[in-house]
Amino acid sequence: MKFKYFKIVLSASFIVLAIGSFATAQTVKDTSVIKEAKIINIPFGKQLAKHLTSSISTAYGSDLQKTFTTTIGNTLYGRIAGLTVTQGGNEPGINSAGLNGRGNNTFGTGNDLLVIIDGYPGDLTQLVVDEIDQISLLKDASATAIYGGRGANGVILVTTKRGTISPLKINFSTQQGISQAIALPKYFDSYNYATLYNEALANDGLAPKYTAADLTAYQDGSDPYFHPNVNWYDAVLKPSATVANYNINFKGGNSTAKYFVLLNAITSGGLYKNFGDFDEESSNSKYTRYNFRTNIDVNLTKRLSANLLFGGTIEDKANPSSLYSGGTFDLISKIPPNAFPIYNPDGTFSRNSTYSNPYANLLKTGYATSNGRTLQSSFKLNYDLSFITEGLSVSAAASLNNYFASGSNFTKTLLTRILSKGILGDTVYNNNGQTTSLSQASINYGQYRNFAIQAFVNYHRVFGKHNITALGMFNSDNSTVDKSSIYTTTSSANLSLPYKSNAGAARLTYVYNDKYIAEVSGSYMGTENFAPGKRYGLFPAASLGWIVSNESFLKNNKALSFFKLRGSYGIVGNVDIGGTRFLYEQLYPYTAAYYLGTSASPAFSIAEGRRASPDATWEKENKLNIGFDATLFKNWDISLDVFNQDRSNILVTANATTPAYLGFTDIPYQNLGKVNNKGFEFVLRYHSTDKKSFKYFVEANVFYAKNKRVFDAQPIQINQALITQGSRLGQPYGLKALGLFQTDADVVASAKPIGIKVRTGDVKYEDIGGPLGVPDGIIDANDNQPIGNTGLPELTVGLHTGLQYKGFDLDLVFQAVSGNTVYFGSNQFRPFQGFGQVGVSAVDRWTPATSTTAVFPRLSSTDNLNNYRFSSLWQRDGSFVKLRSAEIGYSLPAKLI
Repeated sequence: MKFKYFKIVLSASFIVLAIGSFATAQTVKDTSVIKEAKIINIPFGKQLAKHLTSSISTAYGSDLQKTFTTTIGNTLYGRIAGLTVTQGGNEPGINSAGLNGRGNNTFGTGNDLLVIIDGYPGDLTQLVVDEIDQISLLKDASATAIYGGRGANGVILVTTKRGTISPLKINFSTQQGISQAIALPKYFDSYNYATLYNEALANDGLAPKYTAADLTAYQDGSDPYFHPNVNWYDAVLKPSATVANYNINFKGGNSTAKYFVLLNAITSGGLYKNFGDFDEESSNSKYTRYNFRTNIDVNLTKRLSANLLFGGTIEDKANPSSLYSGGTFDLISKIPPNAFPIYNPDGTFSRNSTYSNPYANLLKTGYATSNGRTLQSSFKLNYDLSFITEGLSVSAAASLNNYFASGSNFTKTLLTRILSKGILGDTVYNNNGQTTSLSQASINYGQYRNFAIQAFVNYHRVFGKHNITALGMFNSDNSTVDKSSIYTTTSSANLSLPYKSNAGAARLTYVYNDKYIAEVSGSYMGTENFAPGKRYGLFPAASLGWIVSNESFLKNNKALSFFKLRGSYGIVGNVDIGGTRFLYEQLYPYTAAYYLGTSASPAFSIAEGRRASPDATWEKENKLNIGFDATLFKNWDISLDVFNQDRSNILVTANATTPAYLGFTDIPYQNLGKVNNKGFEFVLRYHSTDKKSFKYFVEANVFYAKNKRVFDAQPIQINQALITQGSRLGQPYGLKALGLFQTDADVVASAKPIGIKVRTGDVKYEDIGGPLGVPDGIIDANDNQPIGNTGLPELTVGLHTGLQYKGFDLDLVFQAVSGNTVYFGSNQFRPFQGFGQVGVSAVDRWTPATSTTAVFPRLSSTDNLNNYRFSSLWQRDGSFVKLRSAEIGYSLPAKLI
């Protein structure tokens, strides 16, 4: 037996030293999905991987543990084919990644994946990797149809760890690390700021603001109060923050009972400098979360067994006052270095008429705390009916999930002073605000509860060449959301109506002679959100598979040891249709108050609001998936999936196509929108032949998806470039930049905006249309056209590789994306915008000397209404390749332990 002694983990976010003990040494894991006895978790069951006809990709908890992060989503970069992971926030406790399965398929925000944890909807951010057995992405209709109207966007299926028949195993590990802000924006100091500002004024035909004496004072630091040089990033942020993870779990069992018990603690600090105490005046962010889990499987009698799954979290967050914490980074990226000093000569905090002092905001304006409590529990009874017929069983289960959150905001104000010089050269202060004591501004809390019951009939039997597996189930769930807020002056409460759904689902899988596979599945699901008669929908799917390598003409082929063809087709739904709830009801909102008669009190009236939509119903998606799985020379695994997805019944309004003179102001929602999404996934794995001292593996996955709007009820467009039908979802529209004006003659001869003074060095745009649809010499909204790509990559590539040599092991994860666009809109690229800073990108500005090589337009002392339009000039290719995590480890020989 070997014990992991230490490992060093380097990732994009953390530098970590991890120390722990494990029951077995690190091994190069065989994650092939098509080995003979490989078992894959599927909805409400398990299946041999070789018999799988659905499109499912899986990551294992043992692999995810190698990436140290405080949220699960951040461990999934590049690991699952078809899953696009995008960077989330960066403050402790709100840094979860965005997850998308096979691209976007509908308008708006209704593209979220359904997350199922141990059979019930859950929140992936509330789990830790140490409690996860498998995470799978269910992608095609055959895999998701059993979830009916919730399965169209794909499903994240999470299975937590369970006990095994084995002696007690205790696993303890701790990871200590630091988080750092990398690639922070870079801005010029006061001397360069002032120099460039004078240049900007000259470009605008104005006199310089800063004299030679001013520039000298900025350069030599001789007058720090009236000629300050403040690096606000250095003033407010510290180089790093600590992150820690502690885990202990217990696992074991016998033929009567099996158990898995986990306790986990995560702490993470913020990057603001510590100026105060969290209990009094917090200047930083802090996040602490405790996870606990108990999974027990018990055989009560020979035929009756029970499963008890119980998990939850306790999390606490502290941040600077909510009034300022979200705006601190925005502030320090805008305030010029010479705007004002941190402190005035008299020791008070400084500021100016445009910007507050971020240093003072963090220290002297209060703090906010929030607390979350999560409980996920389920109980299931299973009864074996094999005495009736072999392989028959029934089950009944109930689940209660509860999330409670509360928060408090404590605020205060402080006196800041605007520093200036009087006409006699004396120091003058103008007071801003006043100092008040800390007080509780608000208390708020909310609670989410979900109660579900499930009933199952299961059948599995193998006789002769026939292998049959069947599932029938019923699910009913009821969710409520309670929100209340208690303010110092008022009190209000709102209890929302419950969310309810009922569903019946079934799946039948037939395998003949270990060669031919057929599966049908589906669900009949209803929700309270639609009108009677529209509440239920049928969502069927079917799939076929052929294990060609088991045919006589390929059997025992050494080059192609496994080859399976598979395909699926089905219809699934999406209940997250946007808009408001109960669209079938007519709304009669309150309107403006009227004064009637001699009364001094206004009388309110009601009016006809948005028209009812009695026919509103589910979005539907027709999914087609064709693929194959193969193993070459025993060590190479290849999988390919090609898919086409047609989404219809997307909710839109016909406002845009309904003339205003008809008198309709609130057109009802209709299921008119259509979207097509198609693409492919390719997975390649290589595992070295087992050797005693050296093993290695390489796993690569490539995912590509491209969608288009088929119909979106857009009005008729004179400018053909503005027609959204046929474009990608989220396609940006703006002006196409043709470069920068180089001569006055070019300015005179080219199209320009009306009422804006355009000069050499400004941005030149393409004139493609006017009110009549032809170029008119004027740059305006009629010249907008598709520019760049969306923020969601079309192509995502993941690479996971590792090796083991004697006691050493190495594990690397890379991610690459392409087909997405990023937009430059901050002061880092737009100097002096909003009286803000100047980024170092200004070195690439237009000047007469750099006219042929300049990337960005000339400097201007104002918010240039020509140059700062939404245009292709400010777009860049968002492609990248990143090393997401790296682990180096060493396992001590057992004889040394």
